Amino acid sequence: MREAPRLHSPPVAEERRRLVGQITTVLEGSSVIQDPSSRQLLLQELGHALGGALGYREVGLLRPQIIALVTVCVDRPGGLRCLAECLELLEPDSKQTVALLRLADDWQAFELLNDYDVTWLRGLLSTLDVTDDLRRFVAEIRATPAPAWCETAWELFAHLTSANAHGEVPPWLRLLDRLVTAVSAASLPRLRQLCAQLTTDWGVADQLDAAQPTAPLPTATAYLVIQFEKYGGDDDTYIMSHWYQWASPEWQPIRGEDHHVAYGDLEAAVDRIVNEVERRWAARAGAVTIEFVLPWQLINEPVDTWRKELQSGLPSPLTTEYPLVIRSLERIRASHWHRLWHSRWRGVTDQPSERKLIHCAAQHHADVQLEATLKRESAVVVLVLSETPTADSLGERQLLIGLRSGVPAIVWHRDPPSIKDLCQTVASMVGDRTSGTAVKDLPNRAAHLRQSAWSEDPEGLDKHVGHGFVMLFDDPDRQPGGADSADDDRRRVLA
Repeated sequence: MREAPRLHSPPVAEERRRLVGQITTVLEGSSVIQDPSSRQLLLQELGHALGGALGYREVGLLRPQIIALVTVCVDRPGGLRCLAECLELLEPDSKQTVALLRLADDWQAFELLNDYDVTWLRGLLSTLDVTDDLRRFVAEIRATPAPAWCETAWELFAHLTSANAHGEVPPWLRLLDRLVTAVSAASLPRLRQLCAQLTTDWGVADQLDAAQPTAPLPTATAYLVIQFEKYGGDDDTYIMSHWYQWASPEWQPIRGEDHHVAYGDLEAAVDRIVNEVERRWAARAGAVTIEFVLPWQLINEPVDTWRKELQSGLPSPLTTEYPLVIRSLERIRASHWHRLWHSRWRGVTDQPSERKLIHCAAQHHADVQLEATLKRESAVVVLVLSETPTADSLGERQLLIGLRSGVPAIVWHRDPPSIKDLCQTVASMVGDRTSGTAVKDLPNRAAHLRQSAWSEDPEGLDKHVGHGFVMLFDDPDRQPGGADSADDDRRRVLA
């Protein structure tokens, strides 16, 4: 694949002047830039991000000084993106930050494609709104959702140009090929010609047709279900049970031995079970999903951060290898909730229709109001909580209402950026008005989101949405024990 040409052609030079002017105007309205102390902190962070001194001379007037700063960033690979991210650190979610992120993407697109008429392309794609279908498509090809501020097809396209991939079809080119069916008849020939030229120049003409969205729904999945239950009045000990079944259309799992495990040893006990089951399945090939059935006391336990092979010296997060979800022990045991649970689950496999599948709980939206809303919106199968369900919190009450209302998939984040952003992420995974069959793939899509987080932001410094993303996903047809087996479960515990 050829590398993007640098700043030589007249179109790029003209675009450079336009962007420098627009970015300067945006930064002039920033409170961080206006305040000398905050501005110095921004420059300090930017210097760290770019790996050294910025190398420009400060002047007395503010606008010329901003132009000098922007010029430095434009001339460094990734410099504008660094500037936008540093501003976001100090001024999160401000209109200046969002505008700067868009302009940084604009520059990346023009720099990458300066041999083509990108001005014409921008004009065309700016008239197309980003649909739920396009967001799902981007989430599939990148395993991470597009930012909420990508509102037009051009903004989505420009954003993807910063995610170029070597040795395969670039994500932005796959999106452009997808958009051929969305433009007007008058623009269609020109866009097709551009796509054909780009696929030839990038050497991927024979790959584009074969390229398919990643993370297809497996035809059959193997399951390892691990359940914790409080042991009597002991605050620190849990009964750990587990079931496992290789891929099969019928749910008839094999039950393993139960153990008493102290709270501090839960991760190590899970590691032993995972290794044991992997040895049983050593000669098999296929996907495995891990499900944690958690009691109310552990419902927000960060099991998605737990690791395997703890004794190896190089343990790895379970989520880098397995789709991982949690389940509610209380719902499995509460048979009087099961009629609504089964009713909503049937909506997961219904045929496509214009139904609202996702409900995002609003701030201060709980108790009777939320329950009445869910009863009215009977097709909802995914509930997004407005906050983490910690003890005695609004999120905890929302979770309880979701469980007893039968909602099979409940999502929250342990460090949510905002309920709007979290809902946007979930909608990009499923689509709020589409066939419920997409909901069945949520564990796999969540797995790809977390894998993306570990690969792109292993330290968690950039607050990738995949870190802290929690998915409760309950299939009533695959209950490990069930309400009627609770007493039998306790009798089987080994001392």
